[in-house]
Amino acid sequence: MKKLWSLIKAALSSDMSLFKYKSKSDKKSSKITFVLFITVLLFFSIYYYADMFMQPLKEVHLEYVVLTLFILITSFMTLAEGIYKASTLLFNCKDDNLLLSLPIKKSTVLFIRIFKFYLFELLYNSLFLAPAMVVYALNVNVGVSYYVVSIIGLLLFPIVPIIISCLIGGIISRTSSRFKFKNIAEIIIVMIFLLIILYASFNLRSLLDNLAANASSINDIITKLYYPAGCYIDLILNFNIFELLLFIVIHLALFIVTIMILSSIYFKINSKTKEVKVSLKSSSYKIKTHGKTISLIKKELNKFINTPVFVTNAAFGLVLHIAICVIICFKFDDLSGFLMNNEIPMSIETIKSYIPLVCFGLICMASLMSSITSSMISLEGKSFIILKSLPIKPSRIIMSKVLTAIIVMIPFILIGDLIVFIRFSFNILEIIMILIASIIIPLVAETIGILINLKYPKMDAENDSEVVKQSISSSIAVFIGMFLIGLTVFYLIKMVTSNINIDLILFIGIIIYSVLLCILLIYMNKKSVKEFNNITI
Repeated sequence: MKKLWSLIKAALSSDMSLFKYKSKSDKKSSKITFVLFITVLLFFSIYYYADMFMQPLKEVHLEYVVLTLFILITSFMTLAEGIYKASTLLFNCKDDNLLLSLPIKKSTVLFIRIFKFYLFELLYNSLFLAPAMVVYALNVNVGVSYYVVSIIGLLLFPIVPIIISCLIGGIISRTSSRFKFKNIAEIIIVMIFLLIILYASFNLRSLLDNLAANASSINDIITKLYYPAGCYIDLILNFNIFELLLFIVIHLALFIVTIMILSSIYFKINSKTKEVKVSLKSSSYKIKTHGKTISLIKKELNKFINTPVFVTNAAFGLVLHIAICVIICFKFDDLSGFLMNNEIPMSIETIKSYIPLVCFGLICMASLMSSITSSMISLEGKSFIILKSLPIKPSRIIMSKVLTAIIVMIPFILIGDLIVFIRFSFNILEIIMILIASIIIPLVAETIGILINLKYPKMDAENDSEVVKQSISSSIAVFIGMFLIGLTVFYLIKMVTSNINIDLILFIGIIIYSVLLCILLIYMNKKSVKEFNNITI
């Protein structure tokens, strides 16, 4: 038991550092303050939305639906995130050789990995569910049993999504290991799974309608849709100790069975993912030389492609951009009909005239929510020392990372633009401005990302997932992206309601982002090299 606790403690000390970073000011108090600030900000943000849902439901005495809604949303987020996180937290860990060489049972190693995965998701689940539970307690007269069931629920809710994501992650890793290009195969498989989940989420309304038509009560719908949520609602409405014990036993049994199933294939999958296939078909070797910038870009692209969690995190938003463009084009009549049915005084022609602004907004969303450069410095890890020792100016290294991100992003955005251009009638000026925006806005996003990563690098991460999903730089990049998207949407709505010409709105928007890009480039020119040289391993 002491050995197990030591291993868990060691794993958590290296991987559970969500806000761990290095900077000039390494005061412990400032780090704690930052974590508390982010936690409080998230808590009250979720609390606000939960309370907003609660008010109309309270009038019809269906307060518990708020809890059901948040449980379902949180479980869905855990599942979607866990599918590709499992591949790095479970099946592609850098410390496999070290742990397996120690006198430790393999099942213990697997348990530690899954337990660490569970703690990650417990943290995120609590941030979303706890505010909703507080809202319910403040609006409904609850007893002690509610708090007991809610605490137990918080501990158990992550289990089912984690089990599903672990099994899917195992299938993905095992399937991709059969291909010569394992990482590309894994990326494609993960994207397919995520797109299937996205498609299911778009059709959730029809699913609920079908369930409602065949169910005798709302409780029936909840139970059929998702057992943990249904059982939890039953317990808070009609507490039963035996049902609570059954709730606990079922979750623990599922957790144990999953570990048993994975233990039979886990190490086979791990060994397969680390195999290197060498082809000796060619008997001659050719050495090609390139310029420094091109060589750096090729290196960054190779690193990007060979990091599945990095590709999935960045590409999903870009693929989603194309998917939304396709939906707008093929479902335009349905969307316009929905707007007019909701008493929005706009004709179809008026709605069509706003499509360039919608396109501009989509470009902002795709660019600002897909920050690639916010992880590029941190992904260098210990090899950063080698990068610094190269006879290349730091400014060129930094710019090569930005250019690599642009090379990855712009084709996706341009495909979305082209789809919209084909479906709708844009004048030549609008087409030119949209294409300019498709270059400038990604440049703004990636310049912000690289500046943040230079300021808050995470060079001691144990795996790539920790850098891409759990570093301070990626978190800040997401928050800044959301802030800029909010400002952009506010600007577009404000201009439209002021009856400003569409072309003028686009032109002003491009000017604003161009000015912002110039400011960022000037700042990067002054500060980036210094920040680059100050980074230590």
